[in-house]
Amino acid sequence: MDSLAVREDFRIFENILKKGHPSLYEYIDQDSLEYILEATKESLTATDSDIKLYQNMLDVTDKIKDGHLSFFAPNTIKTDQYYFPLILKLINTEFYTDTDDFDIPIGSKINRINGKKAYEILQHLKKYVPSDGYNLTRKYREIELKFGLYFAYEYGIEKKFSIDYTEPDGTEKNKILSAESFVNVRLRNTKRNSYFAKYHDQENGFDYFDTFINNKSPFVYYKEDLNTAVIVVNSFRGDLRIFKSNLVKIFKEINKKKISNLIVDVRQNDGGFRSNAVHLFSFITNSVFKQITSEYVASLTIPERKHVTKTYLSEKHFLKDKFYNHPIYDGWKLVFDDMEALMVPDKDRFRGNVYVLAGGTTFSAGSTFALNVKNDPNIILVGEETGGGYHFSNGEFPVYYEFPNSKIIMVMYMEKINHYVIDKRVPKGSGVLPDRQTIFSIDDLISGRDPDLDYVLKLIRG
Repeated sequence: MDSLAVREDFRIFENILKKGHPSLYEYIDQDSLEYILEATKESLTATDSDIKLYQNMLDVTDKIKDGHLSFFAPNTIKTDQYYFPLILKLINTEFYTDTDDFDIPIGSKINRINGKKAYEILQHLKKYVPSDGYNLTRKYREIELKFGLYFAYEYGIEKKFSIDYTEPDGTEKNKILSAESFVNVRLRNTKRNSYFAKYHDQENGFDYFDTFINNKSPFVYYKEDLNTAVIVVNSFRGDLRIFKSNLVKIFKEINKKKISNLIVDVRQNDGGFRSNAVHLFSFITNSVFKQITSEYVASLTIPERKHVTKTYLSEKHFLKDKFYNHPIYDGWKLVFDDMEALMVPDKDRFRGNVYVLAGGTTFSAGSTFALNVKNDPNIILVGEETGGGYHFSNGEFPVYYEFPNSKIIMVMYMEKINHYVIDKRVPKGSGVLPDRQTIFSIDDLISGRDPDLDYVLKLIRG
């Protein structure tokens, strides 16, 4: 791209942020952001590739710390044929193999890839994953899932990988592996030990992955010996009526069986519709609840409209009509929640002991659900810090942009949502912290043990 084209895309990017981003200065003050934008503009040159511009934009947004502000690289970098072949898991900021492909045993620690230290690679890849505030669990869960993609963005396409690793017994080895097609690597991703097929006495493969990990509808299974039901809710997307009728069916069945303990697993739930999260929570709580204290927008119109490729919702309805009568000095702010009437316990709710499992992948509406759990003294939240913000997050109104020259895609959500929180001492920039934090160890990885579920089942056993 010539330098004019690079600069034009960057100017549009800057303009969108300044006019429309609802929490631009939450983690960085205006002067510092201005300085970074100016310094980046100075450094833009005609030799910059699309991918360099993409990285420049990420360097800026990494300081804004909004997990909903996401970017998709231009198609100039073709990762589909040359993809890093190993399936990795991050434990304590170190990479370990999560499958036993290429005769490398599960739980082998990766020390270097093509001469680069694993820890330095991790530092470089963090910017590719947006996260709310200072949260790292979401970054780590995404990096382990899309390692090959981010590695290619950062270091370019490689056809061979020299891998220095230490086997679980301490033997140091090196292997040279060829890049593989993305399709092949994705197929092998279904066999991760950390998906815990073994723990459920299932064959680790496609069928298990489709039922437990990739399934977007809520489903239930039972631990009969403990009189316990486990509901897995991997997503709050999907039709509201179908989602609700699924829940009604599941809870009828659970109540009919006179189950006394319920575990709700939202560890793979990266969000969707808030009303689905509200419905689920109404089935497990005994008290009236709240989610939001206020909603804020910086603009009633979509900035740089001519570069918008899609919005799912009407600008008139969700911005102008909703906020127009609620101006404050720097934007518009609503201080009531139009969904609050729904936030009451369901008459057919579950009335026994409830435990909820959450983690770094739990984001957006998934994280708001975890926050409701955190606010409820009768439910125990187990796992790791969620990927979604505790005090606030952005959401509700997504706008998709495509920059005209580089074809980089950017998604910005225009509403800032302040959450209803009971414990105000949690530091700003945290996710929702579990009541009981579990540690995923290398032994868990090798044996395929699920420490979160294990912990709760032990509690139930007494």
